[in-house]
Amino acid sequence: MNKYNIIKYLLAKNSKYTKNQKRLLNDINEAREELERCAIYFDTVKDPHLVDYAIYMEEAAKSKYMYLLNEVKKNGIDLNYNSMFPNLKENKKSS
Repeated sequence: MNKYNIIKYLLAKNSKYTKNQKRLLNDINEAREELERCAIYFDTVKDPHLVDYAIYMEEAAKSKYMYLLNEVKKNGIDLNYNSMFPNLKENKKSS
């Protein structure tokens, strides 16, 4: 099971968030994954034109991510791992 499916499952299970809040949190996760893909792409390209393209892609992904984080703040959503993944600390302690 990948991270996306885990987050999707936890958001569906946790009724604390409204449907719009869940969508926004899901969008943030997707934007974070997009940032990771952009970083990987940047590290793999060699052609100078593609390096420029990778930089523009990463800047666009960062802008999208920052926009979504601002939307979370405007909506008053507590965005920290403890609130999104309450069992994470418990699992760490028991390992």
